[in-house]
Amino acid sequence: MKYRSKINRVNNETRAMLALRIIDTVLKSGIENAKVSKRFKQLVDVNARYQLAAKATDSEQVKLAIDTLYATRFNLFSDIFGYLEGLLNSPDADMKVAATLLFQQINRYGRNFNRLKLSDQSIRYIRIIEALKKTECAAALTKTILTESVNSFDQVQLDYEDLYTDHGNTSAVKIAPSSIRSELNESLKLFMDEVNLMSSVNDSEEWKTLCINLHRRFDEMNVNSVHKLKTDEEDVKTGANTATDTTPTN
Repeated sequence: MKYRSKINRVNNETRAMLALRIIDTVLKSGIENAKVSKRFKQLVDVNARYQLAAKATDSEQVKLAIDTLYATRFNLFSDIFGYLEGLLNSPDADMKVAATLLFQQINRYGRNFNRLKLSDQSIRYIRIIEALKKTECAAALTKTILTESVNSFDQVQLDYEDLYTDHGNTSAVKIAPSSIRSELNESLKLFMDEVNLMSSVNDSEEWKTLCINLHRRFDEMNVNSVHKLKTDEEDVKTGANTATDTTPTN
């Protein structure tokens, strides 16, 4: 069964987990072009809204959803921080100037303040985002191709605050996950299409491995045995090393 068909067949909980695993796999891949691509940023944005809509009233599940957004917010911040830090040494003079301006904003509190109180962390993120989205930074964001990344960072921060402040408010009006289910399905499909294309046109072991691993995330949706999962993971590792001439197709 192709991944396009699989997406349409899963329930809301499985779809929510699939999206999280897809995003996590990309973030851990180390492929910057994948992490800053338009399709991936769209997926991150839609997923954040879907996770918010799919939250359950059960306190433990709500806490899990909050933790997920908390982690996503930190990952987006860290990715932008690391990306700009690398551009500070760019041989392109204009790029270096743009990166320096933006890095001054994102580095105003340093990189590691996740041990502070949650409220203190949030206000720092808010101030960083406000600084990055000032008019004087617009050209620099365009130059460094970070406009969409900052917008996604902003949206996840907003979603986190909405869910956190709404925690325990049982009278809150909920948006049914089904209302944005089609949007998330389409985002997953478009991003997978993009990864398949990049894997086929780039003679890169990293892209091929990422493509294999993302396809494996879809296969995992039907796994109901820990032993089977471990066996499949071993097969993927072997396949990544021996089947480099084979690119999964949709």
